[in-house]
Amino acid sequence: MGDVLLTLPVLQGISRENQDLAMVLVTQGRFAAYFKEIRNLHIIEFDPQNRHKGFLGLLRLYKELRRYPIEKVIDLHGVWRTYFLDLLYSIGFHRVYRIRKYRGLRRQILKGRKGVKIPHTTKRYLEVFNRAGYYGTIQHQPLEKRGHVKNSHDLFQIGIAPLARHSTKNWSQEHVIALIDKLLTNYKSTIYLFGGLEDQANLEAIKKPSVINIAGTLNPDKEVELIRSLDLFISMDSANMHLAALAGVPTLSVWGATDPAFGFSALGQPDTYSLYTSSPEAFCRPCSVYGAKPCHRTDHPMICMDLVTPGQVYRLAEEILGQRNKI
Repeated sequence: MGDVLLTLPVLQGISRENQDLAMVLVTQGRFAAYFKEIRNLHIIEFDPQNRHKGFLGLLRLYKELRRYPIEKVIDLHGVWRTYFLDLLYSIGFHRVYRIRKYRGLRRQILKGRKGVKIPHTTKRYLEVFNRAGYYGTIQHQPLEKRGHVKNSHDLFQIGIAPLARHSTKNWSQEHVIALIDKLLTNYKSTIYLFGGLEDQANLEAIKKPSVINIAGTLNPDKEVELIRSLDLFISMDSANMHLAALAGVPTLSVWGATDPAFGFSALGQPDTYSLYTSSPEAFCRPCSVYGAKPCHRTDHPMICMDLVTPGQVYRLAEEILGQRNKI
């Protein structure tokens, strides 16, 4: 979901500076709500489980897309499904432009080479449009409501998303509880727990007075509306991290198996808001680009996440909240 959300600031920028350009976006229906403000964008809902499953399904999707007078194809995903569609369009003499993966730099980062960074994903998306002849400026906070007033009462509103799609990016429940206790002890606050429907049960175990589990209970519009009202969002490397940053909320992120150097950090946030361990005990990190690779440390599984302590996260949260000019 995170890579889909990161197309939003790019598509908004392209749309604003190319108002005569009509775009067709193929994405899953659950993401459509995030793009509704882009006036010259039409969405084709991709259904990988049923209608568009397998090669026959992709042929069906291609047939649906042929109803539109498409001149150029922008492939921002670069996976087998999009490669197949790229091939079909190439056979039809359409120009196809693909995202650059930077696989060589990825390997260097995974081997531990210091100082190597891949351009942020939004910049790589924009570069594909540039090659196709379209230019625009990345809109860093496309979900921020203009003129929106933050909550004015004396309670801090804090969002925490301690889980991610892949377990190698999850913070331990013990760490999450310790952080929440520190926040509630030192700040008058309401804490909202974010996640998907599949996270509800795990987050329910963390719930306590002043801690509200809203995982999987809100539609995209309501979720974004709540996020906009927050003073701080604390997240793992997950879609929630991107959602909060795109909504203009200070976003503190915790990293384990993955690393901001791969180009997936929270857009527009200071580098110091990304926390990860540099301890030699976690010599193995980063070990994965997306976090899908299981942890191989049998001596201390997920040591990279354990070494980012509740105290470290709390101190940075304290610094960020202090900038909000509230007591």
